[in-house]
Amino acid sequence: MTTPARPDAEARWRDVLLDAMIPAPGGGLPAMADVDRRAFWPRFEAAAPWLVRFGFAAATFVLVGFAPWLLGRRRSFVALDAAGRDDVLRRVDRLPGGAELLQVVKIVACFAYFDDPRVQATVRGAPSP
Repeated sequence: MTTPARPDAEARWRDVLLDAMIPAPGGGLPAMADVDRRAFWPRFEAAAPWLVRFGFAAATFVLVGFAPWLLGRRRSFVALDAAGRDDVLRRVDRLPGGAELLQVVKIVACFAYFDDPRVQATVRGAPSP
């Protein structure tokens, strides 16, 4: 069973969080923000176990919706610049349960990132499509 399409705000939170997870790896690989994930999300919603989808949604809600304020930031995660987002994620990693939340997001970020044909080609050493 698939879930209905996500509202724009939830998709924006999800995308900003994933962009912060993989900013610019180097070695000819694009930043996550440069990867087209439109085809990935419907497959993720259809194929990922419900617990993974739930865990990712919960982690996104906590990390983007609450973490900046809990850590003393006066701006939302979406409104922070790249350095501010990175600071929030690094600080969350040191909190009880924070590493586990980040691990869920990292796994989904890697699924989305390596779903891109350009990323796959670069990692394999083949010419990009």
